[in-house]
Amino acid sequence: MTVLVGALAGCTGSTPEAPSPTASAPASATPTPTPTPTPTSDVNDESDTALGIVFGDAPALEGDAAQVYNWVSVFEKEYWRTMTTNEVSPAFDLIGSPEVKIQMESMAGNNAKSKLDVGGTFQVTISDVAVDPAAGSATASACTDFSKATFTDPNGSYTPAQVGVPKPTHHDLTLRRVTGDQWRIMTSNENGTC
Repeated sequence: MTVLVGALAGCTGSTPEAPSPTASAPASATPTPTPTPTPTSDVNDESDTALGIVFGDAPALEGDAAQVYNWVSVFEKEYWRTMTTNEVSPAFDLIGSPEVKIQMESMAGNNAKSKLDVGGTFQVTISDVAVDPAAGSATASACTDFSKATFTDPNGSYTPAQVGVPKPTHHDLTLRRVTGDQWRIMTSNENGTC
């Protein structure tokens, strides 16, 4: 929240004298340029080097669009946490639909059964945030890049291509407003490369 503070200066109990006319230089014919406002943004950077997730440059967003961006970034962060621990992040109870949570449980279970250890760095860029306030719904895109991630199991190490993610992947996400500024990821579907 921004607080504007005004100050009163030079107030006295006496009536000021009327200024006397003075000669002044002619006004300049060249107007002073109006400064260009710096874009503001209410998006959060959820990058976490200890966890191994890095987000690309975020667009300047405000209001509902910024909230949607922030919920998608938390979703991607908790997805990566689930990948690296083979345990479903408890955050999915809040941020994901029951269907999304089932997908996470399946992924974590399969990786744990295979004794797959995922690490390295996961790179994500979120874009195309669109909000329909009347419907209480939103969409966004995420480009996920595993090129700097590592994959090992008891039999050896694997490249991203060997585990099925050879190129950055495009995901379409749908969200629904739960309350005020809380959004829930309803679906996250792979849709080609980015």
